[in-house]
Amino acid sequence: MTNRSLVCGAAISVAAAFIQHGAFPWKAGDPPPVVGGLHLGATRARMDSVLGLPSDSQHIALDGWAYNFRSKGVSVIYAPLDGASIIYLTRRDAGDIDGVRPGDLKRDVLARWGQPTTVGGLNSLYVAGNWVVVVTFDSTRSSVTRLGVGRTS
Repeated sequence: MTNRSLVCGAAISVAAAFIQHGAFPWKAGDPPPVVGGLHLGATRARMDSVLGLPSDSQHIALDGWAYNFRSKGVSVIYAPLDGASIIYLTRRDAGDIDGVRPGDLKRDVLARWGQPTTVGGLNSLYVAGNWVVVVTFDSTRSSVTRLGVGRTS
């Protein structure tokens, strides 16, 4: 093996290691990204102006609601006092969070953001202070089925 081959092989190994160990782009204190055209805390009027009327809704908890905008590929957990507290993308064409979309492979998410802060069942959580990115994987844990941003408190 020549020196050139060794150098090329080492460079490829370093590049592969770098790709495998991505970094989550946000930290505590950073504002959360806009998801599906909405900020966390969005009012019901803002949701309707951006997404239209929900295709269906479900009352949850005390005064909370789960709104589905199926034609947009977006779901929102909402409470009148707090506004949008979780915003999910449910289809690939609904958008992305920092380049990650529903349908992406788990290995691509890990390459981009590294290991999650917490894993529970099919959900991987990337915590950035008082908000979190939630990545939900399919039953084989190989591809993203739902992707969202939500409050931690």
